[in-house]
Amino acid sequence: MSRPAPSQDNSPPPLPAGPHGTTRDLGNRVAESLARALFSGQYPAGSLLPKELELAERFCVSRASVRAGLQSLTALGIISRHAGQGTMVREYGDWNILDPLVTRWMADYAAPNPEILRQIFEFRRTTEPFISALAAERATARDLMAIEDEFLGMERTLEDTALGATLPRAFSEHDVAFHAAIYRATHNLVWAQLAHILRPTILIVIRKTNDTADELRDSLGRHRRLMESIRLRQPEAAFRAAVRVMTRTGLDLGLEDPDAIADPDLLAHAWMSTPPGTVRPGG
Repeated sequence: MSRPAPSQDNSPPPLPAGPHGTTRDLGNRVAESLARALFSGQYPAGSLLPKELELAERFCVSRASVRAGLQSLTALGIISRHAGQGTMVREYGDWNILDPLVTRWMADYAAPNPEILRQIFEFRRTTEPFISALAAERATARDLMAIEDEFLGMERTLEDTALGATLPRAFSEHDVAFHAAIYRATHNLVWAQLAHILRPTILIVIRKTNDTADELRDSLGRHRRLMESIRLRQPEAAFRAAVRVMTRTGLDLGLEDPDAIADPDLLAHAWMSTPPGTVRPGG
């Protein structure tokens, strides 16, 4: 797995503003500052954090406060502490990304980290075509209204934004809510919960690709085709439309090779050809 190179300045950022009284309060602020450095890629997986004393001097707090912050990160699977060896950053696969605090840190700090972006995109590219096809089979009238409401929100925001201007945050919020509504429309407990828990992490990928209004008009057309396929209860078309949405996302992020993109029609046909009685991927 490729890893982001550490920053030339290996010092964590200063403590965020917050209460000063207790060891617990200061420990939370130490954890927040270190999370910013960890999620942005300043300390890649396998690297060592500065020693406790160095962190205490850097943050102007006691070693007890530093230990409290490190313990929070340890409990979330982000770092491991070994006597005589120091504090090591664990592999991303060990991080508890289903914890709300971790997903919030990912949304706030991970955008500069290409490895985390790649892994979030890989999850979406693998699952969302299957989820969209399931939604086409299972969506209720209420689900369809929720999907359409978010699409119309994207459309209104785009119409109100001048060509070449930076899109307001509202567009990305509607975009991620559109995809979350599709997850919920599967009426699968796991997918529905993942949509809620992973919403902040999906948002960082969407923000990264939603740059300007003129670039997003074509994307809106792909989202419309996905919505219509689900509304018309056409699972194969929904699968195909979701592949096209994710392919464009991958190209915009520089994570897809234009010469190695699979044919959406072939992928959709293979999914729909799964023998009866077989559990489909994503089902």
